[in-house]
Amino acid sequence: MPDILVIDIPSRYAAPSLPLGRYYPIVVEALAELDEIEAFLCAERSSPVVPDLFDRRASALNSNAIIFCRYAPPDPDWPILLLCHWPANFTTMVAAASDFFARGCYTIEMFASIDALDKAERRLLATLGRHQPVIVKPISTGLSLGHS
Repeated sequence: MPDILVIDIPSRYAAPSLPLGRYYPIVVEALAELDEIEAFLCAERSSPVVPDLFDRRASALNSNAIIFCRYAPPDPDWPILLLCHWPANFTTMVAAASDFFARGCYTIEMFASIDALDKAERRLLATLGRHQPVIVKPISTGLSLGHS
């Protein structure tokens, strides 16, 4: 799964449209992209610029499965992330998919607690199960963030 760079947006630029009102996640799939995003973030600017340079790039991940991946926070004050990879048969059902899915296939949600993440995950799985059978295969990452 990719890395996710999370930017804590200063309060003067934060907005309710951002996850938890203040974070901007960036999906990073390759080492070269780390250099690219660092150069982007360090560039001199006269005004703020949305760091969306990877959002419209095609993903390197190709899978026919829906993949949920939890990312533990590096610090207790940071959010817990849920990255979902959606295969093309799901993304093509969404109008304006390029505005909805990062890199054409990812959604990212952020939560202040593991309980909130668990609740959202259960709701999403229940919704998916209404349309077709859902098989969940846990993949151990060595992280303990709640139930498997």
